[in-house]
Amino acid sequence: MHNCIFYPKLIILTKIMNTLLSFHCPFGINKIRTFFSIIFLSFFFFSSYNSNAQGPGSLFVDAGPDIIEDCGTGSGCVDITATFLETFESASSNYSVTSIDYIPPFPFNGLANSLNPDIDDAWSIVESLPFDFCFFENIETQFQIGSNGVIRFDVDPGDTSNGWQFTEDLPNNSNPTLGEANVFTPGHDIDPSVSTTEEIGYEVLGEFPNRVLVVAYYEVPLFFGSCNALLATQMVVFYEFSNVVEIYMQDKPVCPTWNDGNATLGIQNNDGDIAFVPPGRNTSDSPWQTNDEAWQISPSGAPTYSFEWVDSGGIVIGTNPTIEVCPDGSETYTARVTYTNCNGDIVVLTDDVTVTFTNSYTVDIGENQELCDVKNLELTAELTGADPADATFLWSTGETTQSITVSQTNDYSVEVNVDDCIETDSISLVFNENPIIDLGADFATCFEEVIILDASPSNYDPTEVTYEWSLNGVILPSETTSTLVVIEVGIYSVLVTFENCSSEDTINITPRDDLEVSLGDDFKSCPQEVRILTAATSETDITFQWFLNGDLLEGETEQTLEFSIDPEAMGTQTYSVVITVGDCTGEDSVDIQLYDIGNCVISQGISPNGDGFNDSLDLEFLSDRAGGINQLQIYNRYGTLVFEAINYTNEWQGQDKNGNELPTGTYFYVIDLMEEDPVFGQQATGWVYINKEAN
Repeated sequence: MHNCIFYPKLIILTKIMNTLLSFHCPFGINKIRTFFSIIFLSFFFFSSYNSNAQGPGSLFVDAGPDIIEDCGTGSGCVDITATFLETFESASSNYSVTSIDYIPPFPFNGLANSLNPDIDDAWSIVESLPFDFCFFENIETQFQIGSNGVIRFDVDPGDTSNGWQFTEDLPNNSNPTLGEANVFTPGHDIDPSVSTTEEIGYEVLGEFPNRVLVVAYYEVPLFFGSCNALLATQMVVFYEFSNVVEIYMQDKPVCPTWNDGNATLGIQNNDGDIAFVPPGRNTSDSPWQTNDEAWQISPSGAPTYSFEWVDSGGIVIGTNPTIEVCPDGSETYTARVTYTNCNGDIVVLTDDVTVTFTNSYTVDIGENQELCDVKNLELTAELTGADPADATFLWSTGETTQSITVSQTNDYSVEVNVDDCIETDSISLVFNENPIIDLGADFATCFEEVIILDASPSNYDPTEVTYEWSLNGVILPSETTSTLVVIEVGIYSVLVTFENCSSEDTINITPRDDLEVSLGDDFKSCPQEVRILTAATSETDITFQWFLNGDLLEGETEQTLEFSIDPEAMGTQTYSVVITVGDCTGEDSVDIQLYDIGNCVISQGISPNGDGFNDSLDLEFLSDRAGGINQLQIYNRYGTLVFEAINYTNEWQGQDKNGNELPTGTYFYVIDLMEEDPVFGQQATGWVYINKEAN
């Protein structure tokens, strides 16, 4: 069984003094060194407490509080002063060391990257900086943290041993303990291996351009023996862009029995030949101790900033932090600082201050307005707290009266002076016309053609206005253009708007109910007689449908209908026609009856006995067909004219021209027709028998 007893401090001592004390371990020194390196490089992460934190070395500019002055007092001018961080280059290796108030900007413990190796005298692994840090003539992007309160930018990943023994002052490059480090926070022999509560950690906080690297040692015991009860708490902050180094020492005790209590505070370059150390804080000042002490070590070469005051018009009015300004009324001024880092990055920070000279009176010309169909407007500078008689007025139009009349779209302002105190007011006026639109007069339609309503205004570009269409009071949300295709009847309205000016028009579109068609009067017809019905109408582009007694006559779609009535047809035959134009229809019908003389022939016998059957010579069919009977003449067998009638239809019932009954017998007729008849020509002749005894 092998026992391994070791003392980390003595292992380092043997490395330095080449003497091995109190050590016995069968697996050798190299394994022990590796073992402690692994422990030292184990990080414990804690959540960041403030990612936007800033400290005294952060870039800033403050133009000061807004200023309000009474116009009636003083000269009308005031001083404005900006404060900002002054930055300087580090390449010339010039730094200033300044004692600052002990107000640590960040906590000493709980940093995001905790290094608790529980070993002594070790360097961390090489860490990367997320920002360029200008240190002396170098741009640093990597760092290592030593367990003895030191940080270096001249990194060496192969060197894991952080020296502890020194007696020399900074700067120094002959003693590796000092030469291997750049920043001493302070550097002294402390031992994290004897405590379980100490913390050594770092964290990068903030946002560009004000990121910081914070490295802190929290309650780390001093080396060795009884000095382990003495706890050191210290912090260093590296600022982006300003490249300032700040060191905060909460507790820096001293152990005079070890290494003569030596400690050193400050920074030195990579060559170890230039250092900047606060007074009383170098090695030769040891032993020294302190509490709640802070130092700022800042580059002090050539300025890396430029400052300007800029007015509201963007004009540079000064480059000194304090300048005198004399605004009219109220003016905003901008303090502008331009920072240039050693890597060429440029950042511009600004802050505003508003200087206002208040008056004991106010002026008001009203609110901004957008006017519709207004030809002109009177503007009056209304004063409150001052008599207009004691004031002078100067308008942007050049007029000097209290009121002016304007008629153009423009911005108008007035400057009022009362006892050399000036007050101004302005107004923006827009003169617009209401859109001129016309949807036309109401009309009726059959939708035989596409109907498009056009609401384009005559006094505006149609694309510069908005449209809201409605049908019967209901908004049509998808209709937002100047035209609307009408597909149904109703009351259409449109609201046309230009800026805040609107016009509305309405049109009532109704279905046509005036389609007229005529088939003429009712008439009688002979059986099988070919007749033609014509649908007389003034409409165009129409279609026809014909019906018989309500039944559609298939295939009959012309304006005329040729037909004949079957002898067996009973009662009145009703022919009708429906005409269609778009969505509109018109209709007419005609009633047709067969003549009482069923075969439409001139009867050869009548029986005028008053029974209602065959009582007269009924020539109605012939009168209708020939346009009328001009004259009917009846002769007896002796050739004597016994009866005659003009415009005859059916008046002869066997009487003579005096109204007396004629005896039974055969009589002869001569019928003169008004027009040529297709059967009888212009005149018809024949005989007819009067039968008085007929039932």
